[in-house]
Amino acid sequence: MMEGIRLVRIDFRLIHGQVITKWSKLTDVKSIIVVNDELAADEFMADIYVIAAPPGMQVDVISKEQFVQGAKDGKFDSGKILVLFKNIEDAREVVEKGVTFKQVQVGGLGSGNGRTSVVKGISVDKTDIANLTFVQEQGAEVTFQVTPEEPKLSLEKASKKVG
Repeated sequence: MMEGIRLVRIDFRLIHGQVITKWSKLTDVKSIIVVNDELAADEFMADIYVIAAPPGMQVDVISKEQFVQGAKDGKFDSGKILVLFKNIEDAREVVEKGVTFKQVQVGGLGSGNGRTSVVKGISVDKTDIANLTFVQEQGAEVTFQVTPEEPKLSLEKASKKVG
């Protein structure tokens, strides 16, 4: 099921320069699916992300419900797909609706009040850890990694940093 998905990534920046270029090359993806209700409803903003993609890359911006339905309909069973979520809550909601992933990579979450930096460029709070723990309990290996050159950090190690 969903064998076409090469990488599931949570990154508030979504499609952005060097990082997305590196990950798309490393995973040999041919299409990017951005899963976000607000962007799916805003054609202008969705178009900006389509334009930001590497040349030749197919980009679709869809709602969480469209993604869940697509997963049920087998739309992601083939291909070379990178799935991007803007936040942890959206990923959890999709998993709550029955979608399972083999791996989920957290790649960029901004800092803020009550958030702890677990690796450079990724800050989380206890709610984030709880949501990611739920996702992992449903079968996904959750890791933190901004770029391919940097080492992966496991959810367990990140949890210890947050306390």
